[in-house]
Amino acid sequence: MKKITLLFALSISAVSFAQIAKTSFENPTLGTQYMDTGDATVAHDLVNNTDQAVVDFTADATEIGFNARYEPFDTPDVGLTDGDFVGVTDFAPGVDFPYTDGTQGYQISDADGNFILEFDTVDLTGATTPGLTMDYFLAETGYEGDGTVNESSSDRLRIYVKDLTNNTEIDILNTTGNDINDLGIEGAWNNGVAALLPNTMVQLVIEARMNAGAEAFFFDNIVFDGTLGINNVAADTFSIFPNPATSGVLNITSKNTGVLNVAIFDVLGKKVLNGNVTNKTMNISSLNSGVYIVKITQDNVTATKKLIVK
Repeated sequence: MKKITLLFALSISAVSFAQIAKTSFENPTLGTQYMDTGDATVAHDLVNNTDQAVVDFTADATEIGFNARYEPFDTPDVGLTDGDFVGVTDFAPGVDFPYTDGTQGYQISDADGNFILEFDTVDLTGATTPGLTMDYFLAETGYEGDGTVNESSSDRLRIYVKDLTNNTEIDILNTTGNDINDLGIEGAWNNGVAALLPNTMVQLVIEARMNAGAEAFFFDNIVFDGTLGINNVAADTFSIFPNPATSGVLNITSKNTGVLNVAIFDVLGKKVLNGNVTNKTMNISSLNSGVYIVKITQDNVTATKKLIVK
C-alpha cells in the first residue's frame, strides 16, 4: 500500500489548514455486482474484476488508495463468491440519504465472512493537531448477535485508525459486544472523528462482518487533516513567481544570500523535482498542469509555498 504525505495546503500563512489525504470514492469507475474468484474457505486478498465494482484502488492525484481482503468465518460460508454488493458504488443508502460528498461511496454488504478494507498509510509529519473525519451509514435492518464470535449471525462493524508509529489503535466505531440494533446509529449518516498524534504514520481500517443482503454499511468523505505551522520569518524570506506558472521556468528569490535547495512535491507527496538553485531560476518544464508544494531551504531556514502550474 502506498504512503500518502501532504496532499494539499489550502493556504500558506502563519498557520494554515492542511488536507493531508482524502477520498470520496469519486474517481474509481463503476461496475456491476462483485463476484470473488478466490477460495471462500481461506483468507485472501480481493482483486478487481473486469466490469465489476471496484474493491481496490491505487491512489491518484486527488484520492487516497485502498485495498480489500476477505477472511472467512471459523466455519466458512460462501463468502463473496456468490456475487455481492461491495466496493465503490453510486447506489446510495436511500433517496433521502445521498452520499455526503459527491455521488459515489463505498458499500459493504452480505460478505458471508469478514470484509476488511485498508487504506494507504498516511504520514502526519509536520502536521499539528491532525485528525480524521469520515461519514458512515448502517442500513436499518435486523442485525444479529453481538459480534464477539467469528461466525454467521454475529454481525459487527469496526472502524479504527492504526497508529503505526506507536503501535496503538484508535477506535472510531466498534460495535463488538453489542447488538447493532441497540446502538441507535442505523438509518442515518453518522460522522466519525479521530484525534491523531503529530509526526506519526497512520492507517485507516474498516472491518465488517455480516451475512445478509439487507445488512449493509456505506462510507464516504474520508479526510485526514490538521494544521501546518509555518514560521512567518521563513515564509517571508522566499518568493516564487510567476504563480500560476505558465512557462517552464520558476523564479525563486531569497532575502538572504547563498544556495537554495528546492524540492517540489506533487499532491500525493511524491518528490517530482529537486535541486540547488544559484541563479534564481529553476526549470519546471517537466511538470504537468496541477498543484504542487515547493519546499525551499537555505542554511537552517525552511519554508513551503503552494505552486500552481498551468
